[in-house]
Amino acid sequence: MSWIPKSDILKILDATQPERDALQNHKIYNSINTIDDLHIFMESHVFAVWDFMSIIKSLQKTLTCVEVPWIPSGRGSLTRLVNEIILEEESDIDNYGECVSHFEMYCHAMNHAGANTNIINQFLIELESSNVVEALKKSRVQDHAKKFVENTFNKLNDSPNHVIASMFTFGREEVIPDMFRLIIKKMNKDLKGNLKPFIHYLDRHIGLDEDEHTPLALKMIKELCGDNKSKWDEATLAAKNSMAARIKLWDGILTDIESNQATAP
Repeated sequence: MSWIPKSDILKILDATQPERDALQNHKIYNSINTIDDLHIFMESHVFAVWDFMSIIKSLQKTLTCVEVPWIPSGRGSLTRLVNEIILEEESDIDNYGECVSHFEMYCHAMNHAGANTNIINQFLIELESSNVVEALKKSRVQDHAKKFVENTFNKLNDSPNHVIASMFTFGREEVIPDMFRLIIKKMNKDLKGNLKPFIHYLDRHIGLDEDEHTPLALKMIKELCGDNKSKWDEATLAAKNSMAARIKLWDGILTDIESNQATAP
């Protein structure tokens, strides 16, 4: 990883240490003890999975050419970085050998686990004729998931590429720690394999983030920020804001889980 300017990347990592600690040690992971708890988590978290795809597609739209007639972007290295990430995010191989996006993989895992996909499906239908804010409202999306997506799109609408790249890099699904995967695997044994598609999503999507996409995303930030201190400062702030938004999403889901546990027989 000699291509990463360690001083700048380390500054971002140092600045976001409190947020990363809060995410890694969040109470939500140890609060998911039953399949009902997992359903509540998935039904909100699916919007973060969809949101993630919208961020990377925003970068593809601005850093490559997706128009006809095609015009070269003049940014060959950035085009390749973005397209390499999107290849797997939008058309990965699922555990049945089919090509699907990670979002569709997640929705399939929800169905297999018995989670309710009505709200996310209604949201996608509303998007065909409404903007994001209207679609969220019409679909009656959970308030914390709604605010999470609105926060992202407020940034996407008026932020430069280096800010969006930082949102993508530091607000990713890799913030889900290994212990969560262990909890799910234990729960899967009790449920006789119903969570196998979800485990595949966690292992595949988060594994790719850790091993392949994070190095590519860091290289993208380096390319976009260059030697411009202001851009690095803006990328750092975007990273902190993205993680803070994820913490609020986790807080909201945790409140729903605890509320359900308190009223469960």
